[in-house]
Amino acid sequence: MGQGGYIFCEWDAVAEQYPNFQMAFASLEDLMIRKCSAEWAPKQFGKLTPNAGQYGRTSILPALFWDHNGARLTGSWRQLYTTAGHQLLLSGNPAAGYVIPEDMKVAWIGLAFPNKQQHISEIRFQIGDRKYGRINLEEMRIYNKPALIFEEGFIIDEEQSFDLHGFVEGPIAIAAPFITGVYQNMVMLGAAYYKIIDKVLGNCGAAI
Repeated sequence: MGQGGYIFCEWDAVAEQYPNFQMAFASLEDLMIRKCSAEWAPKQFGKLTPNAGQYGRTSILPALFWDHNGARLTGSWRQLYTTAGHQLLLSGNPAAGYVIPEDMKVAWIGLAFPNKQQHISEIRFQIGDRKYGRINLEEMRIYNKPALIFEEGFIIDEEQSFDLHGFVEGPIAIAAPFITGVYQNMVMLGAAYYKIIDKVLGNCGAAI
């Protein structure tokens, strides 16, 4: 899992028509379910609506991560960037070594960038003690609905560190009549698995 290969693509096309993506995601999900069933035993997989004694799955929730200012995301992946250049874009809890919350595991298959103007031009990331090389994103500008899809997915474990840095391309407006800064969406694709259903039953956008 997660050797660092990737493709750029149209998100709607790859999700529906690209069999290698479907097989990669199925393989990642199978690995994650076996991992959760072993580590959260005796709980078994209850999918979207787990009963007592089961763990569940949902989409990757923004509230599992912190933004470039070190604040927890709420109900959206959208962030306001006010400076250009290299910077932290997304991470686990910065106050605890960038770790993902306890009792939550993430199966990560890629990133979608639904921006009319794409300002994030390069990324790199680290999971635990393993660093992955820089990926230039400018090729995505030729796609209508761009996504970066990993040929093999990654598992970000509970209480494991995760940080994603990138380059935000300027210039960025800093004075009226323009908005001070630039909004960018960077959506994590895949699924999140939770041991305790009460952790995902709060209000939409609430902390986990």
